[in-house]
Amino acid sequence: TMSIDMKLIRTIVVVMMENRSFDNLLGYLSLSPYNRDKVEGLHADPAWLDKVASVYNGTKYRPFLLSDPYDVIDADPPHERDQIATQMGAATGGKFPMDGFVTNYASAKGAKPPTAGSQPPVMGYFTPEQAPVTDFFAENFAICDHWFASLPAGTQANRLMAMSGFSTIDVNQVPLPNQYLVYDWLTDNGVRWRVYHEGIPFFAMMPRWIGDVLREDHFRPLAQLISDVENEPPDEFPQVIFIEPTYTDAPHIGPSSDDHAPSAIKGGQEFLLEAYRCMSFYPDVWKGTVLVVTYDEHGGFFDHVSPPAVPTAPPAEARYKKGFDTLGVRVPAFVISPFVKAKTVFNNRLDHTSILRFVGQRFGKTGYSGLVDERAVGSVLDVLNEENPRLAPAIPSLVPYLEKQPGSAGFTPGRAPETPIQRNFQDALDAIRD
Repeated sequence: TMSIDMKLIRTIVVVMMENRSFDNLLGYLSLSPYNRDKVEGLHADPAWLDKVASVYNGTKYRPFLLSDPYDVIDADPPHERDQIATQMGAATGGKFPMDGFVTNYASAKGAKPPTAGSQPPVMGYFTPEQAPVTDFFAENFAICDHWFASLPAGTQANRLMAMSGFSTIDVNQVPLPNQYLVYDWLTDNGVRWRVYHEGIPFFAMMPRWIGDVLREDHFRPLAQLISDVENEPPDEFPQVIFIEPTYTDAPHIGPSSDDHAPSAIKGGQEFLLEAYRCMSFYPDVWKGTVLVVTYDEHGGFFDHVSPPAVPTAPPAEARYKKGFDTLGVRVPAFVISPFVKAKTVFNNRLDHTSILRFVGQRFGKTGYSGLVDERAVGSVLDVLNEENPRLAPAIPSLVPYLEKQPGSAGFTPGRAPETPIQRNFQDALDAIRD
């Protein structure tokens, strides 16, 4: 890697979206007419498509183009530890066939039963027409095509890996058990941090954070970010920022913006555009920014790359006994910064702890933690390849995309029905307020 003067990096921004695989959102880059040959993405060759197809009831389901970014899909594919094992299939010689995505989807509540000739949405992928904002990022900044979820498990375990470097749980639980987070690490290391949230912040599910969320010590509405960027003095502006979307699985009004199925992706594109707009708006802030965008896990969507053997043992206080032998399924990841060259494709292995390693390299006295720094993945720092900070590329006009409404036939905005997690969220907040 090249040596970038670390002091030039003044703000690390982290955005973690929900539940899309690399192939679902970025696999198109290796297809014609994009032809990004360094990207390990999709191929049009029928033999290749047959090889990576998912098999269900003897029928092969190949990857296909999902042409509607506005439409809610039928169901949320299950994506906890056991179901992900189904999706990956049984390994031979350390390689997973990655052929159980349709079998898993068929078990989802509300899923249309797959039949020969049908196209289960989990095998679908988007192109720039459907995902113009993430395509803008891929054209102008860096994508990481070997960034994997930290664990072949669901949302909470992966978000805890991303925010702690370890997870005491392997399946979703409410409330979240208490564990030491990067928020604590930043406070202990005297680093200014803040969460800007569009909906309810994720760690409202860990009861000890609810007071801080309600007092707005470190938690502010996303609408306030642009004025803080513009008006806050450099010695008060946060050094690490987390920007959170409106979660499909949390109480909210209107469409969610986290890309979590069954939600459509238009809301997520709009949210990511706003995160970029805020951080690139003011040249003085932009020139010291590294914005990392990734997805907590693949959410049951197809990806053809077998996760590598990076083991994760249960931590001492874990609520599960059996550790993990591999990383999770590959997810989209972008490094958006004046310190990366346009069209960078970073091929080395990364996972969510690569963010913590980077935070430790920039703001720690001796790295982040032994657990994080010894993990067999690289750091976000490795992706930075531009010594002379670049100006922020102008945002293309997305008015047609953002204003376009889908065909009226059966369209409902990406609003998921209330789930048990929502109720617990609400109960926890009500308890604090009372």
